[in-house]
Amino acid sequence: METPPPEPPTRRNTRSALIEIPARLSALSVNDRGNGRIHANIMTNLMFDNVEESNRHLALISPTPSPDELVIQARGRRRLPITWSPPDFHYTPPGSRPRSPAKERTPVKQQSTIVLRSTPRKRLLMPDPHDPPSSSPEKKSSPNPKKVRIELPMPPFQGPIESALKALSADQLISVIQNVIIRHPNLEEDIRQNLPAPDLRPIKDKLNELKRNIYKSLPNSRLTSKTDSPAYNRAATHVLAFKKAVLDEGRHLVSSQQWECVIEYVVLAWEQVAATPLWDNPPHNAPRRQCFKFLAAQCMNALKKVYSLPADQIAVLQAKLQTFVNDSDDVQACLKYLEEVKRK
Repeated sequence: METPPPEPPTRRNTRSALIEIPARLSALSVNDRGNGRIHANIMTNLMFDNVEESNRHLALISPTPSPDELVIQARGRRRLPITWSPPDFHYTPPGSRPRSPAKERTPVKQQSTIVLRSTPRKRLLMPDPHDPPSSSPEKKSSPNPKKVRIELPMPPFQGPIESALKALSADQLISVIQNVIIRHPNLEEDIRQNLPAPDLRPIKDKLNELKRNIYKSLPNSRLTSKTDSPAYNRAATHVLAFKKAVLDEGRHLVSSQQWECVIEYVVLAWEQVAATPLWDNPPHNAPRRQCFKFLAAQCMNALKKVYSLPADQIAVLQAKLQTFVNDSDDVQACLKYLEEVKRK
């Protein structure tokens, strides 16, 4: 099936009014060829009709502008004023420029003016150091507003001397005895002869209490081990506290230079350390080994400083130290030293 050819586009004939001119002219020329004036009038009328019809066509295509648009079109493009002239850019040297008049300086006051704020905030009014000292008396405030504690001398104690000594610390008792010996040197030998042996029962009770805390911290269930790593983690704080007490008490007795008491403390503390738990993980037994090593060193130091030991005491001490060999080999040095003393 053939498609019809496209129709040509229709064009608007803007000169439709001029088509009738030749036909009218031919008709008029046939009727009245000789009358030239009538021909001219007809031509004039036809021209006026053609102009009016073309104006009507243009009015339909482009409507008449509004009054505002006519005003805008009447303004035209912006034009520069005729009397405009460029500014003067000639250079003038600094000396020839006019100077502004100097301002009048007001006299400076010596005292500083303080501007008070509207908020009720206190400010310190510091005096100017250049001002002369005022003759008016001022109240001097103390530099330290805190009250100073005044230690009044204690009145002499009127009660029994035993009651007063119980309230003193160890350092206070030492200072009291030293002051008495300085004033009365003849009493030093009497005090030396009456000095008792140190009482180790409080130390034993303290170590026993710390050892009990270690066992209290262990788990109570029969299904869990009491010597594994989780159990040690629960008792680690108490183990370290026990070790610190053993070392501190031993140093305190060595500083007193009572060597027989030091040997007795070594035996007492060794038994307490041996009664602590033996952990499955070897690094956890480090505090236990440190205590044994420290006690063996203190025992060796005391044996060298002691003047003389009876033979029966040496035999008892040897038998006691022999039982400590299974705990630590550090005690072997003490046993060898006792053998040498016994041979002499």
